[in-house]
Amino acid sequence: MKIEDMMNELERIVELLNSQNLSLDESLEFYRRGIEMYKRLQEALNKAKIEVEDLYAQLHRSEVQTYADDRSTEGREG
Repeated sequence: MKIEDMMNELERIVELLNSQNLSLDESLEFYRRGIEMYKRLQEALNKAKIEVEDLYAQLHRSEVQTYADDRSTEGREG
Protein backbone atom coordinates (compact mmCIF):
# COMPACT_ATOMS: atom_id res chain seq x y z
CA MET A 1 0.00 0.00 0.00
CA LYS A 2 1.31 3.46 -0.87
CA ILE A 3 2.05 6.01 1.83
CA GLU A 4 -0.68 8.31 0.51
CA ASP A 5 -3.19 5.47 0.61
CA MET A 6 -2.25 4.63 4.19
CA MET A 7 -2.62 8.28 5.20
CA ASN A 8 -6.04 8.45 3.54
CA GLU A 9 -7.14 5.26 5.28
CA LEU A 10 -5.95 6.54 8.66
CA GLU A 11 -7.82 9.81 8.09
CA ARG A 12 -10.96 7.86 7.18
CA ILE A 13 -10.67 5.81 10.38
CA VAL A 14 -10.23 8.95 12.48
CA GLU A 15 -13.31 10.51 10.85
CA LEU A 16 -15.33 7.38 11.60
CA LEU A 17 -14.18 7.37 15.21
CA ASN A 18 -15.10 11.04 15.54
CA SER A 19 -18.56 10.52 14.03
CA GLN A 20 -19.94 9.13 17.32
CA ASN A 21 -22.30 6.90 15.32
CA LEU A 22 -20.42 3.71 16.15
CA SER A 23 -21.10 1.08 18.74
CA LEU A 24 -18.42 0.37 21.32
CA ASP A 25 -17.41 -2.81 19.48
CA GLU A 26 -17.17 -0.93 16.17
CA SER A 27 -15.17 1.84 17.82
CA LEU A 28 -12.72 -0.66 19.30
CA GLU A 29 -12.31 -2.39 15.95
CA PHE A 30 -11.65 0.87 14.11
CA TYR A 31 -9.29 1.94 16.88
CA ARG A 32 -7.33 -1.31 16.42
CA ARG A 33 -7.24 -0.76 12.67
CA GLY A 34 -6.09 2.81 13.18
CA ILE A 35 -3.25 1.73 15.46
CA GLU A 36 -2.16 -0.92 12.95
CA MET A 37 -2.35 1.56 10.06
CA TYR A 38 -0.37 4.08 12.10
CA LYS A 39 2.37 1.50 12.72
CA ARG A 40 2.52 0.57 9.03
CA LEU A 41 2.60 4.22 8.04
CA GLN A 42 5.43 4.97 10.49
CA GLU A 43 7.42 2.04 9.10
CA ALA A 44 6.87 3.19 5.51
CA LEU A 45 7.83 6.77 6.38
CA ASN A 46 11.00 5.58 8.13
CA LYS A 47 11.95 3.52 5.08
CA ALA A 48 11.32 6.52 2.82
CA LYS A 49 13.43 8.72 5.09
CA ILE A 50 16.32 6.26 4.95
CA GLU A 51 16.03 6.07 1.17
CA VAL A 52 16.10 9.87 0.85
CA GLU A 53 19.12 10.05 3.17
CA ASP A 54 20.91 7.40 1.10
CA LEU A 55 20.16 9.25 -2.13
CA TYR A 56 21.38 12.50 -0.60
CA ALA A 57 24.59 10.80 0.54
CA GLN A 58 25.14 9.40 -2.96
CA LEU A 59 24.62 12.86 -4.45
CA HIS A 60 27.02 14.41 -1.95
CA ARG A 61 29.69 11.76 -2.68
CA SER A 62 29.23 12.38 -6.41
CA GLU A 63 29.62 16.15 -5.96
CA VAL A 64 32.74 15.67 -3.82
CA GLN A 65 34.22 13.31 -6.40
CA THR A 66 33.43 15.74 -9.24
CA TYR A 67 35.08 18.56 -7.30
CA ALA A 68 38.13 16.39 -6.60
CA ASP A 69 38.33 15.38 -10.27
CA ASP A 70 38.07 19.03 -11.35
CA ARG A 71 40.83 20.06 -8.91
CA SER A 72 43.01 17.19 -10.12
CA THR A 73 42.53 18.18 -13.76
CA GLU A 74 43.35 21.83 -12.99
CA GLY A 75 46.65 20.84 -11.43
CA ARG A 76 47.74 18.93 -14.54
CA GLU A 77 46.77 21.69 -16.95
CA GLY A 78 48.98 24.33 -15.29
